[in-house]
Amino acid sequence: MKQFFSAISYIFHPLLMPLLGIYLLLMIPTLPVSLNPLDTLYLYPEMVKQYLFIVLGILTLLAPVLSLFIMKRNRIIGDYYMIDRKQRFYPYILILFYYFLAYFFVRRQLPLDYQHPALMGFLFGLFTVVLIAFVINFFTKISLHAVAIYGVCGALIGYSQTQISPVFSESPTNLYMILYLLGVAAIVIGARAYLKAHNLLELFLGALVGLGVCFVCVKFGIYL
Repeated sequence: MKQFFSAISYIFHPLLMPLLGIYLLLMIPTLPVSLNPLDTLYLYPEMVKQYLFIVLGILTLLAPVLSLFIMKRNRIIGDYYMIDRKQRFYPYILILFYYFLAYFFVRRQLPLDYQHPALMGFLFGLFTVVLIAFVINFFTKISLHAVAIYGVCGALIGYSQTQISPVFSESPTNLYMILYLLGVAAIVIGARAYLKAHNLLELFLGALVGLGVCFVCVKFGIYL
């Protein structure tokens, strides 16, 4: 079981969650509530989607992974799990920098017509949840796995409440995908608890921060 839960921790690593989130927002079919097709991310041109995947792939995954590798080689951090809360200070700073850069780059470079409130809210929410986790880290550990996976859940729930289901069913938009994702999130935090990486308070705190912040930012289109 330990190997299984360790694999779950790697597959749903926090650094992979921004790409999962943007994939779900862009690729799950929905319909806009208005007559403007650009009010739904699914109808964005493929070129715009590819641009977003490339930018987020570089700035929220490749750059942080390379930076963590360099930090480990220079013994700034002991391992990639960073069990010691004090070792997380510099990785947090780096990730905050990269997430801000991703948000700033899209905000400046993407045409205004494609700056959907949910998209920009998601990018701003990514930066915000890491900033909150960084502040909390001064006082206690917080599960970044829980922050990340529940952040994706919150983003999808918030976005789905602004869209119409393409099959015009009476159930909420993307209901089954949301339920699947919540099930995966439960498995992830269960894995972290089984591996004794975090206690229940740290997992609950991470889930609350991720779900709450990303839901609010995406549903209400909160960004600067």
